[in-house]
Amino acid sequence: MLPTVTFFFLLCLSVLLLFTLKRLKAWFTSIELLLAVMFASYLCQTVFYTLSSPYERLSVVEQHFPFWTVRLQYGVVLAITLMWVMACFRSRASLVHKLNCAFGWVLFVVLCEKALLMAGVLESQAASWYPSLDMTAYMLVVILMLSFTDWLRRILLKEGLMR
Repeated sequence: MLPTVTFFFLLCLSVLLLFTLKRLKAWFTSIELLLAVMFASYLCQTVFYTLSSPYERLSVVEQHFPFWTVRLQYGVVLAITLMWVMACFRSRASLVHKLNCAFGWVLFVVLCEKALLMAGVLESQAASWYPSLDMTAYMLVVILMLSFTDWLRRILLKEGLMR
């Protein structure tokens, strides 16, 4: 029952977050936003499945709703919230605020994984779950996204797709 409720909660959250994409146009052009969200979605899903596949760590419960719940969480929710972190880095905020956004997002990811574990969407074969590996991997995701968005902006400017 709880994995089903979690799925519908994340579905509603995903739809609400999709509506916030329009507000990101203050920092990103449409083509840049589309490509960056797709890359962020790919990156978040890849990191999760890379971390969970070779180790006895977190894995998805083999049922219908948990499968789609994890897809929503790592493919939509984390990707769009990561884009908001990238918008913070493009804003005129102080360095302390930017770092707080980045660390806050990493903490959000770890807390979401813990919530999904407690809700029965994720399972762990190990005796305990240590989120330090996840924190390190998702800090790497933030750094890779920063590099990607800067690289993408330069390419789009060079190709004349942005002003």
